[in-house]
This record gives sequence, structure tokens and C-alpha cells, in this order.
Amino acid sequence: MSASESALRTLYAGWADHERLLVTALRDLTPDELALRAASHQWAVWQMAAHVAGSRAFWFHDVLGEGDRAVRDMFRVERTTVPGLSLDDAGWEDDETRPRAGPEIVEALERTWAMIEACLARWTPDDLMAGFRREGYEGVTTRAWAIWHLIEHEGHHGGEISLILGSNGLAGLDL
Repeated sequence: MSASESALRTLYAGWADHERLLVTALRDLTPDELALRAASHQWAVWQMAAHVAGSRAFWFHDVLGEGDRAVRDMFRVERTTVPGLSLDDAGWEDDETRPRAGPEIVEALERTWAMIEACLARWTPDDLMAGFRREGYEGVTTRAWAIWHLIEHEGHHGGEISLILGSNGLAGLDL
């Protein structure tokens, strides 16, 4: 194994650990606990977790062309409570009339993580550097950039979830 492959495995293992901590923190939450928010105008815990899973499906399926369409389609909604947001761009977090339960969120995280793991196991360092163009964006993006974007995105929202849970006497992500 090359040094770059070893470094990637370490990075991937850290991301997998964050996934495990997130699922552990969310798995047994009640609907009232999933509805907790940092402030009334902020997303609830369930919305942040749904956004993490839906973002994975978007980036890997729509942008990178990977994964099962059924995983991507599971995040489609029939309505949105966000004014001006098209249904094509809406996800679970954008329909506040249908809060998602713990088992549904955990399943979404686990299914999207399985999609990610399959790609990470297959991609080489050269595959990560392969460039592609995104519709509506100038310049070239790489798989490596998309992975980093998701890792930082999940770290951000995982931190928010952990803070909300901890502020309410619940166990957050045990980092």
C-alpha cells in the first residue's frame, strides 16, 4: 500500500467514525428530542440529520454519478414549507409538516454511508483527482474536493446536533 493510500484510509476511517458517532447519538432519540433546536428560527435536530444524509445522496448520485437512484429518490418530497424552493431542490429537511423519526433518519444515514463506503473502497488516489464539470458552475471539481466538502459539512452539522443535544442534557457525539 502506498503512502497516499495509507493516508486516505486514515481519513476515511475518521469519517466512518464520525458516521458511527452520529448514528449512535440519533438512534434512540424521541420525536420531541429530534425536534429540539438551538433557536426557533434554526433547523431541528431531525432536519440537520436529514440534510446530512440528503446531501450525501445529492453529491454522490447527482454530482458524482454514483450510487443507487432509489437512495437518492428517498429524499424527494411532495411539498416544501420553504417559500420559493422548488421541489427539485427540496429534501426532507424542507418539509416541516413531516418530521422524520429516529429509525428513518438512521436508515437514511446508513444507506447513504454504504453508498459512500462502496466508492471509497473502489477509488484510487488517481480517481480522486479526476476532474469533472458541474452543471451551472465554472471550472473543474474533483472527487477529492467533493469528499472534503462533505466531511466539513458533516462536521459542521454534527457539531450543531451535538451542541443542541448536550445543551438539553442529552448525549451528543462523543468526540
